[in-house]
Amino acid sequence: MELQRFGLKRRPFPPTPDTSLYYPSSLHEAALTALGRGLEDGESFVLLTGDAGLGKTLLAYALLERLGDQTASAFLTNSHFPDRSSLLQAILYDLGLPHDDAREQTLRLRLTDQLLKNCAAQRRTIVVIDEAHHLSVDLLEELRLLANLEAGSDKAVQFVLCAQPDIARALKQPEMSGLQQRIAVRSALGPLPVEEACDYLLHHLRCAGAKAEKVFDDTALEVIARGAQGIPRCLNQAAHQALVLAEEGELPKVDAEAALEALSMLGMSSGEEEASEAATDHPKIQSFLRTA
Repeated sequence: MELQRFGLKRRPFPPTPDTSLYYPSSLHEAALTALGRGLEDGESFVLLTGDAGLGKTLLAYALLERLGDQTASAFLTNSHFPDRSSLLQAILYDLGLPHDDAREQTLRLRLTDQLLKNCAAQRRTIVVIDEAHHLSVDLLEELRLLANLEAGSDKAVQFVLCAQPDIARALKQPEMSGLQQRIAVRSALGPLPVEEACDYLLHHLRCAGAKAEKVFDDTALEVIARGAQGIPRCLNQAAHQALVLAEEGELPKVDAEAALEALSMLGMSSGEEEASEAATDHPKIQSFLRTA
């Protein structure tokens, strides 16, 4: 896509998380505040849940950025670990520590030693585990045991679990009662309401250097906001596809027709009827867009 055609300096709707484009929705900010407070209060575990595409990964990266450089951190993006050794190796690797050719207990001792050293140096260690709903009961128990490490009154390691809501089933198992009790902070993400979804799109366009009103017309924004059902990943996909279609059709800006076609091409049929309604007059949304 030719970015300059629409006055863009960068791709406004990227396929991967980018904290420079973080949109502070009410739900995301509330979750970020709660998780950060839990870590500051020394909680062993904080939990962020939400369906796919709602921004859990981006929020976790934003959380680590706010914690600053005085925190040692590991971010595990793949939680499909076959055994405890693989989990320990992944944490060691992301902390920049030796992780190859060692038995499980050696790996555990190596990690324990580093965690206690960090704690003694008054440096917190935060381990973020994305897609944590894939962790087995055995691996969750390993995390619980690691979280028991302390140096004086301080926790040697804290865990941020990012998961889809079905992690609740694993946590409800009797053998998980110990971990269940340690999760003191639980935040949940949901879809953006229509007004915030429109503002989300405008925010991304502005961050990419464009004058938003010259790239999307008001109705196109609402069509995408409704058709993507407020899911940030779907908003990104639909808005990018609409831009591509507008460029291919040599349109001066993205209109409702391009937005509807983008939704159809991406198979977002569940929101197609609602998106079509957005092409008609919605005074509340139109008023919001004029003042956004």
